[in-house]
Amino acid sequence: MLVLSTHVPLGQQVLQRGIVFIDLALAQLAGLGVIVMVVAGFEPHGWLVQAAACSSALVGALLLTWTQKVWGQMQEALVGTLFVA
Repeated sequence: MLVLSTHVPLGQQVLQRGIVFIDLALAQLAGLGVIVMVVAGFEPHGWLVQAAACSSALVGALLLTWTQKVWGQMQEALVGTLFVA
């Protein structure tokens, strides 16, 4: 139920906006959060690493929401850049 409650609205936003890579960019941010925590010395399978992955994805989603309001016409380029970074 948790996955459905988060992925269905995200999928609707992706289809509505036509920005295909937004979900991949958020997944990359979650991966970046994991990498940062493992490099910092935390156990790769620990709950803190999972919390960091979730937190980094949420921060990225908030950042993309803010950039949509400020630089709406450049949103697809920003998502692409975030995905590559």
